[in-house]
Amino acid sequence: MRRELEGEQNTVAALLRLSAITRSVVLAAVRALVDDERYDSVIAFENGKLLGISDRISPRAGFSEGNCLRCYDLPDGRTGVLVGRDFEYPELWRALAASDCKCVHVFDERRMSAIDEKLLCAFSFTYGMTAFAHFLDSSAVFSPDGTLKDRSEGCCRSLAAETQSRKPKILGGKPKLLKT
Repeated sequence: MRRELEGEQNTVAALLRLSAITRSVVLAAVRALVDDERYDSVIAFENGKLLGISDRISPRAGFSEGNCLRCYDLPDGRTGVLVGRDFEYPELWRALAASDCKCVHVFDERRMSAIDEKLLCAFSFTYGMTAFAHFLDSSAVFSPDGTLKDRSEGCCRSLAAETQSRKPKILGGKPKLLKT
């Protein structure tokens, strides 16, 4: 995967270097073209190393269906990533909770609506995880007890990266609808 991203775009290379220099974790939303299909993804770097790529699972908004739901073992605990409107699917939250995620980062290039906020509160409470939401107009933190802890106005934009090909794999298999 590193070969796919290195040199593809100056911004991605700069984020990789920033992660190495600051010895930190960087999560970045990326729109990629892979074999003539568009993917909405998030790349994760830690200490200058590529941890992985998380794809949007659902094919909404004209993007190809991804198959990569990942958790990352970071210094502050296991972290999951949901891309686009995938955060609306409880089965994906269930899969992340079953993988012992302590928090979930949600990346969406829409404006956060009141319904989005209610869903994030409900899912963070239901699955006992902190949710960090990064939307076009704002970012927000929802605690595991379902309360909105912090909200700031800001901007979340996807990087445009052209890649050649990749075969992402899902953590623990393709998510299945769980019966309750």
